[in-house]
Amino acid sequence: MKKIVDVFVRDRLVASYPVVVAERVAGHTPNDEHFVELLKAQMQGAGSYSKDDLAAGKFVVRGLLD
Repeated sequence: MKKIVDVFVRDRLVASYPVVVAERVAGHTPNDEHFVELLKAQMQGAGSYSKDDLAAGKFVVRGLLD
């Protein structure tokens, strides 16, 4: 399953990321929260954003055709 997560920091769109998750993860269908958590972990690990930016960030999950 693939969705786009738009990242807003301080009410400004800073990036849009494609996030891919297996259709079923550990027997559950992933929800929007799952996509956001995966992206946050990726962003924090890459050191692209500070913890303050991630805490202030807003994440909007949308389908590919939205």
